[in-house]
Amino acid sequence: MKKINISNILAVIIIFSLSSAVYSADNKSKKLWLKFSGTNYCSPNHCAENIPFTALEKTLSFYKKNQNVINNTDYAGIIDMGLPSTVKRFFILNLKDGSVQSLLVTHGKKSETEKSIAGTFSNEPDSEMTSLGFYITDEEAYTGKHGISLRLDGISDTNSNARLRNIVLHSADYATQWFADEKGRLGLSQGCPAVAPDKIEGVIKKLKGQALLYIHK
Repeated sequence: MKKINISNILAVIIIFSLSSAVYSADNKSKKLWLKFSGTNYCSPNHCAENIPFTALEKTLSFYKKNQNVINNTDYAGIIDMGLPSTVKRFFILNLKDGSVQSLLVTHGKKSETEKSIAGTFSNEPDSEMTSLGFYITDEEAYTGKHGISLRLDGISDTNSNARLRNIVLHSADYATQWFADEKGRLGLSQGCPAVAPDKIEGVIKKLKGQALLYIHK
């Protein structure tokens, strides 16, 4: 009788379980998007399906209830700090058609509790940590020490010092795929969400003008 390889069977079971979990999460996000958009159908990759469900749910709920502070109704940004920095955890959602741009994004150096993982967060000045919560982007970009950047106003109790801390969306060489592949994590900021230099202009173009940005854990 042929010997059964238990390790191979377990590997198949684990892969199937992970695939099922991802499909389930995608399906929940898709249903949430359909409810938000008031439609019964969305074409593949236009259903917000790759955004983690809880982060998407909180973003869309806040968006609906706070139209008075949101002027950019075309896009919303979502950063899920529950994911490692080597994963594209910055999602820019097109609020008109459900399409999503996914990017790598950094977290604060004092937020990192394990390699590539952010586990500690703060709103305190000089903490060098990421602040969770809802932000509203500035009207226009500016050019600072990191090049073209976009100021962020924290509108949650957990990020109310964002302006005082100079928390901005900017670019960094340590926020690239090359850096992630080479180091096994992205580099660390002083609390700002930083993206790759070749992505920053497109990101700012979409999110400037008082758009909603949510940093979730």
